[in-house]
Amino acid sequence: MDFEVVPRRSIIVYLKNVRQARQLRRFGVVEYISDKMKYAVIAMNEQDVATKVPLIERLGFVRAVELSHWPDVDTTVGSAKDNYELIIDPLELADEPVDEEEL
Repeated sequence: MDFEVVPRRSIIVYLKNVRQARQLRRFGVVEYISDKMKYAVIAMNEQDVATKVPLIERLGFVRAVELSHWPDVDTTVGSAKDNYELIIDPLELADEPVDEEEL
């Protein structure tokens, strides 16, 4: 039995009333509900997003629906081609105090 990673996407649903947020469970996993800011975050499979977003938008208690941009964001910090060399100017070091007593 092989484990297969299923691509998932979060959907941010802005609500008119937070009481009905539990009804969103039938569309996916409700990850977070904010009572103060009146929104909910739902996680679902990437292949289901195109069919379920129009259904969510039609609900009476939904104000707006946004897709999360997280899968599109490049999460790598730096790469092999981004080679930066740290250069220290000796003149800048001359201005710094040498001992703690000079502070």
